[in-house]
Amino acid sequence: MSVMAENKAARGIPDIYSSYLFAAWTVLILVSVLWNFYQTRQDTKAKALLEAETILETNLAYRRWNTMHGGVYAPVSEKNKPNPYVIAPNRDVTTTTGLRLTLINPFQMTRQAYDLLKEQMPLTVINRTISLRPLNPASEPDAWERDKLLEFERGAVEAHEIIAVNGEPYMRVLKPYITVEGCLKCHGVQGYKVGDIRGAMSISVPMKPYLDSDKKTFGTIILTHLLIWFAGVAGILTLSRKVRKKQESLVESEWKFRTLSDFTQDWEYWIKDNLEIIYMSPSAERITGYTAQEFIDNPKLLDEVAHPEDDLSCRKHTQDLRSACYEKEFRIFNKDGEMRWLSHICEPIYIEGRFFGRRVSNRDITDRKVMEGQLIQSQKMESLGLLAGGIAHDFRNLLTVMSGTAEMLLDELGGEDHRARQYGEQIVAVCGKAQELLNSLLAFSRKQPLSLKPVNINEVVKNALPLLEPLAHENIKVGAELQTFGELIYADPLQLEHVIINLAHNARDAMPQGGTLTFRTALASLEPGYAEQHEVRQGKYAVLAVSDSGQGIESKDLPHVFEPFYTTKESGRGTGLGLSMSYGIIRQHGGFITVDSLKGRGTTFKIYLPVHEQRKT
Repeated sequence: MSVMAENKAARGIPDIYSSYLFAAWTVLILVSVLWNFYQTRQDTKAKALLEAETILETNLAYRRWNTMHGGVYAPVSEKNKPNPYVIAPNRDVTTTTGLRLTLINPFQMTRQAYDLLKEQMPLTVINRTISLRPLNPASEPDAWERDKLLEFERGAVEAHEIIAVNGEPYMRVLKPYITVEGCLKCHGVQGYKVGDIRGAMSISVPMKPYLDSDKKTFGTIILTHLLIWFAGVAGILTLSRKVRKKQESLVESEWKFRTLSDFTQDWEYWIKDNLEIIYMSPSAERITGYTAQEFIDNPKLLDEVAHPEDDLSCRKHTQDLRSACYEKEFRIFNKDGEMRWLSHICEPIYIEGRFFGRRVSNRDITDRKVMEGQLIQSQKMESLGLLAGGIAHDFRNLLTVMSGTAEMLLDELGGEDHRARQYGEQIVAVCGKAQELLNSLLAFSRKQPLSLKPVNINEVVKNALPLLEPLAHENIKVGAELQTFGELIYADPLQLEHVIINLAHNARDAMPQGGTLTFRTALASLEPGYAEQHEVRQGKYAVLAVSDSGQGIESKDLPHVFEPFYTTKESGRGTGLGLSMSYGIIRQHGGFITVDSLKGRGTTFKIYLPVHEQRKT
């Protein structure tokens, strides 16, 4: 993922959280608005209820006053007619002056007062007196009032509800009438006794003024919450921008670190003291064959890949993660079983005095180690070659004197059959073998002159195959897989045949029970690094591979196979000069030879010879 894509993703994270915060803040404001609406409405109901209860208690006080005095008398008039529902002695009386008076009981007094109130206000308080046994039909209760009267008889002391009167809401409160002594004057005939519930008074207060006030309050609540909501949104946006910038900064920093770590050629990782791997670079797979995730899932794999000879020191080093940084070299086996050399450097991580584990960097130095080994081998071979050349030069002078003296001795003896002649012939024969040994030393030291000409490597192999026919009698099957190509090499065919015969004889010795010997040819183009590694020029090469199915060569012996006089054969089976001589001949041709062998699985020698500039026509 690119840094732009990651920054876009980073911006998306705060945006998502901002959306969540925005939604939560909006819901919170809405809940607060609804709660305030609810509380305001509850307060309005409470105020209306309080007003109704206050009026009702005032009315009850007036009624008790009227009852206490046994009613009051007022002149009979058009608006104050005798009440036919008042059953009491002396309901109507006439004064000595002839003024006619009628008894006004608490019910009638309250009714006349509220009739006057209706004339003054369009939405006035409504008063009703009700009873389960009414004398006046106007006092007949409705269904809700009937239920409440029954509850009063069971001990309830008050009831209230909101009702609609002519389409307007009213708060209605109902309280019971308790029979007192003065009530029996009119209601004793109904069988009431002191303390009985004989009815109730209902007061209904209009709620419109309160609801109108609520609307104003609701407007204030909405405006206030909108301001708070906008302030909160502004805060969320400001916080979101800061978080986004911080997140982008963190993502960019992490991206730089990850890019630097992921694209490093070295195998980098960060491990904690509990052996938990915090980070493992992808280059682990290139070097070890194991993926970064495999190491994270199994931290013990860090020790398991170590070479058995380096395992103990690696484990000790891993156990002490707080140790000081130092550099060491050790070997591992990758997933394919190939041995690799690593240069290891590590450093404990302390932040503000707190230990956070160890940072490790492993560099693959296998190629460097191989080149160092080849350089040492080349220097060794060069030194041995100089030594062999010097010895061969001096030995040739001595050998010439010895051989010439022996021949002169034979000439002096003539045809005489004498023991001295046998000794002379033996000296000449030994000098001949010594000359062959001398030629081998000269070939190794690259001082043997070559007769070079353009040839095809396939023709050289074909010419050498008949010379290997004796191997067939030793249960060895000789085969050739020659790739057809027209490129030529500039070589001495006789010397190359000598190399082929040498390699074939070595293969025979490695297959005492018989086996397969195969010659293969091909073309190869050497890359600059590989060519430099073998100290040859870059370009196209003819390759001759000689493979056997024999016993193979021990890994400890492989670095020494081309050294003169080094042999793994039994005493008397070889001089140790065959491969060193072959090495010298191939080097004289401007090429190089390699060996690949596994114990018990055979050996393959590969000869690389530079292609001649002109192609065969």
